[in-house]
Amino acid sequence: MIKQNPFVPYSIAMVTPFDDKENLWLSGIYSLIDYYKKNHVPALLISGSTGEQHSMSIEERITLYREARLAGKEDLLLIGGVAAVRTSDAIRLAEAAQRENLDGIMLGFPPYLRMSQREAAEYVKKVCAVTDLPIMLYNNPSRTGFNLELTTLYDLVEYYPQIQALKEAGDPSNAPLVKSKLGPSFSVLTGFDLQLLDNMQNGYDGITSIIGNIFPKEMQQIVQLVKANEWKRAEEQFSKLLPTIHTILEIGILRAIKYVLTENGMEVGICREPLSTLSTQEKGTLRNIFNKGEVL
Repeated sequence: MIKQNPFVPYSIAMVTPFDDKENLWLSGIYSLIDYYKKNHVPALLISGSTGEQHSMSIEERITLYREARLAGKEDLLLIGGVAAVRTSDAIRLAEAAQRENLDGIMLGFPPYLRMSQREAAEYVKKVCAVTDLPIMLYNNPSRTGFNLELTTLYDLVEYYPQIQALKEAGDPSNAPLVKSKLGPSFSVLTGFDLQLLDNMQNGYDGITSIIGNIFPKEMQQIVQLVKANEWKRAEEQFSKLLPTIHTILEIGILRAIKYVLTENGMEVGICREPLSTLSTQEKGTLRNIFNKGEVL
């Protein structure tokens, strides 16, 4: 039996809380998920790139799955980020996502290896073999050095119908081709906040948002407006956020998001090195934005 597609048009790529010694901050997971729930976020991607997944051990990521599920209860969908250099580690993560009752998996490809299409397909098949959770493949060639070809995607979906979505961070022109081939029930999502409107005009279904960490309601409203075909209102709302988004990107998106969330009472802590804490000037820039009421 194929489980229902959990890859909804709007989700947030959750940051991972680390304390000042760079340890996984368990109470911070509860603080952060409570914040998302209060802002009516429908779904979270945990342990993705935004969650600094590749800085974490397999055990830490499994702990994050478990604690996030306990914190989230059944109030929101949880998608577990699964990506590893070794297939055996990806399998362990997929098994843990199933065991901890997550709602789905985002399966990323190993970084740096520059696999062939055949090797990538084998990696996906071996993960699919250990779980019946819905899977979203994550194609992010600029980060991994590997680009998933559409023929490979189509072959995988044919044999593994649990693959119900693609997060396409490569060629955006693939989105309408995938939708045409695989149908409306197959989701295509973006992860680029700045390109949200362009991507959705090009056939994407929605976004796993990074900037939604500090604009949870606003980003969701923009997606909803697009879905309602109210493009002008969506563009107006998006234009209000753009100056702040550009500032945050210039500072460093993860560093800035964690600072803003901390200033607003969440226990998110720091980024792991080599990412740094904010300078006094950077903190001042964000405080000025916050004091003007432009954030949260």
